[in-house]
Parts: sequence; structure tokens; C-alpha cells
Amino acid sequence: MLRNLPAVGLRVKIVVALSIAVLAILGAFMSYEMERFRVERLSELRASAQNLANLYAGAIANSVWEFDKENAKAQLEALKVVEGFQRAVVWETNGPEFVAVFNHIADGPHAEGKARIIVNGKEIAWILVRLSRKVVTEAADRHLHEILVTFGALSVALLSAVFAALHFLARPLERMTDLMQRFATGQLAGQIPYVTRNDEVGRMAQALAVFRDHAIERRNAELALRRRSEELIALNHDLLKARDAAESANRIKSEFLASMSHEIRTPMNGIIGMVHVLMTTRLQAEQREKLTTLANAASSLLNILNDILDISKIEAGRLELDVAPFSPRRMLEEMLALWRPSAMNKGLALNSHIAPDLPQVLMGDANRIGQIVANFLGNAIKFTERGAITVTLAGQAAAGNIFRLRMSVADTGIGIPPDTIPRLFQKFSQVDNSNTRRYGGTGLGLAICRELAQLMGGQVGVDSAPGQGANFWVVIDLPRADEAILPMPEVHSRSRLLALPGERRLNLLVVEDNQINQVVIAAMLRSAGHECEIARDGMEAIKAVQVQDIDGVLMDIQMPVLDGVEATQAIRGLGGHYVHLPIIALTANAMAGDEERYLGLGMNDYVAKPIDPDRLTLALRRSIATDAAPIRRADLQMAPDNPATNDEGDEDLRRLLGSL
Repeated sequence: MLRNLPAVGLRVKIVVALSIAVLAILGAFMSYEMERFRVERLSELRASAQNLANLYAGAIANSVWEFDKENAKAQLEALKVVEGFQRAVVWETNGPEFVAVFNHIADGPHAEGKARIIVNGKEIAWILVRLSRKVVTEAADRHLHEILVTFGALSVALLSAVFAALHFLARPLERMTDLMQRFATGQLAGQIPYVTRNDEVGRMAQALAVFRDHAIERRNAELALRRRSEELIALNHDLLKARDAAESANRIKSEFLASMSHEIRTPMNGIIGMVHVLMTTRLQAEQREKLTTLANAASSLLNILNDILDISKIEAGRLELDVAPFSPRRMLEEMLALWRPSAMNKGLALNSHIAPDLPQVLMGDANRIGQIVANFLGNAIKFTERGAITVTLAGQAAAGNIFRLRMSVADTGIGIPPDTIPRLFQKFSQVDNSNTRRYGGTGLGLAICRELAQLMGGQVGVDSAPGQGANFWVVIDLPRADEAILPMPEVHSRSRLLALPGERRLNLLVVEDNQINQVVIAAMLRSAGHECEIARDGMEAIKAVQVQDIDGVLMDIQMPVLDGVEATQAIRGLGGHYVHLPIIALTANAMAGDEERYLGLGMNDYVAKPIDPDRLTLALRRSIATDAAPIRRADLQMAPDNPATNDEGDEDLRRLLGSL
């Protein structure tokens, strides 16, 4: 109700509120006090009636025994002077009324007491004394009057104190109320009074000052946030433009790397392939030495190219792991077999130690783990002039089914200064420039090892000192696997090219537009005892498979007229047995996702250029059945470890070279 009276001052509102509160308290207190007083006095009245009955039961006992009614009544007459006395009655036990005394007070609400009259241990009569409750009512009225007088005096004193306090407090409260209303509308300027007072008003004023300061800070923060938000919007716009530019640059870089990879791999396929074919012929020692040098140089160039592509895949987040069951022992044996000739050429001992408790089968990407070990071995051989290289394969059980595999490669080489170790695994980093000039290298290998290890949830490191060799290590947590699911090892033979005696002679269609690659691939296949036909583009390939009995197709991708993907889809569209005709992608496209894309487009397998004869052999075995007429040993050209080659092979090579 008071809120509907805005013109009423604060002091009036406080007085009215306090008055209502005082009246409410007074009413509650009076009700409680009067009820308490009434109950208490009534209890006292009952006790008095009972005490009087007990007292007079003994006083008139002889009179009742002697049957002296006059004396008994005279004794009872004394009760008339008791306040509130109504009557006293004596009855004989099991008999009539003996005597009774009455006062002038009319019957009404009363309290009474009863007692037995006993003489010589025998009950002879009863006495009843009755007192009127009018005494209690009169006493209650007197008590109420006392309460009203007392409470009235207290109320006057309280209201006086309130008026005095209001005179002291109301004005400051009104001023601070005005200030809070101004603050609520954003008007934060001006001084706050009473902040120096050492009382409740002062503390309220101080709290209001803190509130004002916080409001100013919040307003300033909001303004700063608004300005920052506008700046961030502008910055975000710039970042979006920069992102688009970066994505465009990254796309251009990827396209450039893909193009350069293809353009470099194509001639490298001719170089490496031709070297491989030449190594199968009859050669003089000097010629074989020069070809070996050429092969090593080509291999180094290929490694550099692969490193650049791996870094590109890692930076683009497109390098994926091929997790499968593998044997760590078998993986290490393959790495040792691959690098042992290089170590022997430098007069280095290549030792290995495999812990006896090493699990037979683990789950992981064996190729990428082998890549790390191969990089460590290559560096160890490169930077070690004499002594030995020791490869250790061990580890320990971790939580659950996990085995913590640790592989290390220790050498007796030049060692590494401690201050250079932190940057050793960074991209394009070398220990010093002199090592770059002396030993070569791009400085990408160890960086790739670190990225591969981190991708597999592991880490790499090195322990070394100048002149004391180096110990490179990698630790990876790998799940254990059941030995029963380990695939059988593929049969490799570097003493034979593409085929072993007993395998089927194949009639293969080579679809290749590059003339050098045509010669190289044909030489590889024919040296393995296979027959091959050449198609220079996809259109010729489609015609060839329809008119010739072809066991499989080796399909290049980038070709004129009709590319390899379009040709593959056209062949599959012929229906019948063409749907299942083995088609192997033989391409210089070796960027991330290329293999998966070609397999998804209907090709059976994938071999990247430069062509590794062993990888091509595996692709042929996986894609083409070998249950037909076997190749005879006499049909094969022999590898370098058996120089007893015939002149027919030399003549074939001269014929092939002459066709260029």
C-alpha cells in the first residue's frame, strides 16, 4: 500500500511501518501473556481449594466424630473470609450431607478441592471446598492493565528513539537512494557523501562507492571489449583472407610437388630401371663399378625426393598409418639385409641384439617403423669411418596389452656435440655446414623420424658426445597381437628379376607413353621370362585387350588421348571377363592418397615409379593367378650375383637401347 504513495517521505513510511510492527508485537505479546497468566492463576486457584479442603478435613474431624454439627459449621464459617469462596460441604461416608456453609457469591465457573475426614484410621466423612473463578478473571484484568501501561510507556520511548534515528539516518538514505537511481541510469559521475562516517551509514556509503567504481570499471571494460570485438572482426576478416591465400598457396605447393614428383620420377624410372637391366648383363668390373655408382646416386636422389614428399604429407596432415600385425624381428632382419652391403663396403661390422622376451607379433605400421630404423642405419653408416654399428631391439611390458618397443642404433662414428642435439631433429638441420659439404644430405631424415614417431604416439632421441659415437633410439607403445594372424612373409629374391622358376609366364600389356619407360619396363618383364606388348595411350590399351589374350595390364596414369583412369573405367565397362582383368597402376603419381584413389577407381594394385622390381613382382603375384605353365630357368636372364649370362640378353639390351 505504501508503495502506491510516492509522495510520502521515507521517514513517514518508516514510522508507519514501525507502528504497525509495534502493534502486531503488542497484540501477540498480550495474547500470550494473558493466556499464560490465566492458566497460572487457575492452577493456583485449584491448589488453594485443595489445600483448604485438606486443612479443614483435619480441623473438623473431632466435631464430625462427635456429631457436633454446630461446632463443625462454626469452624467452616471461617472460610467465608477467603477470596472467591463459594461453599464448603461435609458428607458422611455413604450417608447424607452433614453440614454446609455458603457465601453470597453466585454459582459459576469454579475450582474445587476434596479431602477425606479420617478418625482412628477410619474414613467417616468427606469435605468439599469450592472457590469461584471470578478471582482469576479480576486478577487477569488487573494484569492486563499493568501490561498496557508498561507497553505504552515502552512504545512511546521506542517511537521517540525512532524519530531521533530517522532524523539522523533518513536524509543520508534518501541521498544515497537518489545516487543509486542515477547510477542505474548510467550517470556515474559525482562524489558520494558520508563515506567518512564511522557507522552503518558510512559503511553503506563506502559500499555504494565500491559499487560505483565497479560499474565504471565494467563500463570501461565493455567499451574496451566492444573496441576489441571490432578489432577482432577486422582481424578475422584479414585472417580469412590470409587463410584463403595460405590454402591457395598450399594447394599450389601441393600441385607443384605432385607435378615435380611426377616429372622427376618419370626420368628416374628410366635411369634406375636401365641401370637394373644393365646390371643383369655381362659387364666388366670397371663397368659394373660405374653402374653401381650411378645406381647409388639415383637411389640418393630418390631418397631425397621421398623425404620431401613425406614432409609435405606430414605438414598437410595427410600422412596415414597402415596398422597391421607384423613381426619386429622380421622387420629388423629385412633392414639389416638391406644395409649390410653398404656397411661392408666401408669395412664396418653390422651387429644386432634382439631381446629374448620380445613379442613375436605386434600391431603397428611396419613400413614406417622400418623407415625410422633405416634412417638411423643410413646415418650411422654415413658418419662412421671404422668400427661397428649395433642395432638393439628390446622393450618392456606396459599397461594392459601394450608393449613398449625400443629400437636403438649405436655407432662408433664422429659423435654429436651436446649443444647441437636439441636442433638435430628439426627440418633442414645439420650438425654443422662442414658435415653438409662432406657427407651431404637434406637434413630431413631425422625430422621425418621424429614426426613419424609422434604420429605413432612415440618419441625419438639420441645419446652422443663428440668422438664417442652416437646412439639413436625410438620408443613406441604398440599393442600385442596374436601370432596366428601374422601374414606369411613375401618371397623376395634380389638375385632374380620379377619371377622365380615355376611361376607362370605372363602375357602383359604395358600402357606407357614415355618411350624410355617403355624400353625399361619391357626389358624388366622380358628378362623375367614374360611376354609384353606396348600401348602408347589409353585408347590403344582398350583396343589391345580386345584383340589379344592379355593376362594383365600395367597402366600408366598421365597419358595423351585417354589417361589411365579413363582407360581403366572403359575396360571395366566392356563387361564379361574384362571386369576382373588385373590392372596395376604403374605411375609416377606418388602423393598422399594417390594409391587409395586408384584402387578405389577399379585398379587391382599400385606401384610407384621409379619401379622397384620386387614391388612389381609382389603386385603381379597379388593380382594375377600363377597356376598356368611355369617359367623355365633357361627362360630367365640371370642377376649380377651370377654373371654367367648369355649373349642373347646382351643382344636384347642392345636392341632395346637402339629403339630409343
